[in-house]
Amino acid sequence: MLNPGQFYDALGSRGIRFFAGVPDSLLKDFCAYVTDHADPSVNVITANEGSSIGLASGHYLATGEIPLVYMQNSGLGNTINPLTSLTDDDVYGIPMLVVVGWRGEPTKKMDAPQHVKMGKVTLPMLDSMGMAYAVLPEGIEEAEAVLDHAIKTMKETSAPFTLVVPKGTFEGYKLQMKVPTPYEMTREQAIECFLKVLDDDALVVSTTGKPSRELFEMRRSLGQSHDRDFLT
Repeated sequence: MLNPGQFYDALGSRGIRFFAGVPDSLLKDFCAYVTDHADPSVNVITANEGSSIGLASGHYLATGEIPLVYMQNSGLGNTINPLTSLTDDDVYGIPMLVVVGWRGEPTKKMDAPQHVKMGKVTLPMLDSMGMAYAVLPEGIEEAEAVLDHAIKTMKETSAPFTLVVPKGTFEGYKLQMKVPTPYEMTREQAIECFLKVLDDDALVVSTTGKPSRELFEMRRSLGQSHDRDFLT
């Protein structure tokens, strides 16, 4: 498995020191390491994946340094427009390293049904956009070789390069920094509050990811029915 610290150092030694994106569970160990070791000014969690492409583009135009954008492959769909109409070499030609967690990889056990289709089409999507990509290896020497190839390709083409990260690529790393929050209530506590006051015939629609999982678990802990919840 790939050590997050070694990969982070390999990026830094090659001039990649700016990070932006939306965290993903497959990239959580790498993202946690970046949070602990990079200055907050150069590691920006964005509202969505498309915004991270825009922010990374601004960084490259201002500094000439290649940035890194991280996301889950479901978020890759949110980046099609900025990748093809902003960073592509047919438009402004902005190189950036796009690191994508490969949820729903066809050879891996399914963890959630919403990842099945995107898992199947992740590589074909990159092919259709004409984006150069590679699957990130688990060994540091092999990963460094792929990084060198990616950087060489980005400099030659003035376009993004994608590293697709399968499940289990990174070694475990636990976040050391205690991230401050201005909120008095967690998301799960908020879900519990409204479940206790909703009418029995109320319909609830929840988004993919943690909110749906927490809704399901909270219903079970409260002894409530799931019959009128749409976990989408």
